[in-house]
Formats: sequence, structure tokens, C-alpha cells
Amino acid sequence: MVDDDSRLDALFQRYRVACPEVDPGPNFMPRVWMKIEARRSFWFVFQKLAQAAMTACAALCLLLVLLNVYSASQALAFLPSYTDVLMSEHTAEQTDFTEAIRSSEQ
Repeated sequence: MVDDDSRLDALFQRYRVACPEVDPGPNFMPRVWMKIEARRSFWFVFQKLAQAAMTACAALCLLLVLLNVYSASQALAFLPSYTDVLMSEHTAEQTDFTEAIRSSEQ
């Protein structure tokens, strides 16, 4: 048991040497943030820019879909109805019964 206690004490001693105690002072948080900022690399910045570009592209696609739907509904409002087309295309001179009447008069 004494041997186990001495081995545990030696382990704790090595741990204290390997990991020095952090002394929190007025510059503790600024130093932590400096270490975090130092770890940010090109890929971190690239990822942020890619996310922003993807968001902008998604917003642009949504805008284009909305404009397409809106313009299609506006175009339908200006198209003539089926009866309007029939009225304009089939005048009395173009119907079959008018030709039959003309041929009987001759």
C-alpha cells in the first residue's frame, strides 16, 4: 500500500511539472483569445466566406423563383380568354354556313 501511495505521489509530481498552474491575472482572457485567433487559419476564413456565398446564392435563387412566378401570373392576366380568341378568329365571313348561303344565292 505504501508503494502505491509513493507511485501515486510521483504521478502527481510529474503532472504538476508537465502542466504548470495557470495564474489568472488581468491579461488571462486576452491571452486566451490571442491563442484562439492564432489557431484560425486560411481554411477557417475560407469556410466563413463559402458559407456567406452559399447564403447569398440561395437568397438570389429564391428571388429569381419569386420573380418568375410573379411574371407568369402577370402574363396570364394579359392573355385573351378562349372566347375572345374564338370571337376574333371566326367572323361571319369565315364560317362554313356563310359559304353555303353564298353558294345557294348564286
